[in-house]
Amino acid sequence: MLPFGRFRVADGSMEPTLRAGDHVLVYRWAYRRTRPRSGDVVVLRDPEDADRYLVKRVAETKPPDRVVVLGDNRAASRDSRHFGLVGVGSIVGKVVVRARG
Repeated sequence: MLPFGRFRVADGSMEPTLRAGDHVLVYRWAYRRTRPRSGDVVVLRDPEDADRYLVKRVAETKPPDRVVVLGDNRAASRDSRHFGLVGVGSIVGKVVVRARG
């Protein structure tokens, strides 16, 4: 697997940080030796649809291997308030570059 991947932001749940149609470069190996930190913007597998990916911000880490993720646009985000804690293994990687769509 390559260390970087490109994803397209599908909705406005991360506005104003990311907008629908933006592209993000994700570092897939970011959490091989470290844990996600509060404030990291990550791509993760949708806990309710494994064929979809979500872009969210880590709001809180919970031992041993779980995180709370939230969208920056709380009013338009389906996140941990809806589906609960997310396993770190569901995180694809950390967003490192954004390109406006």
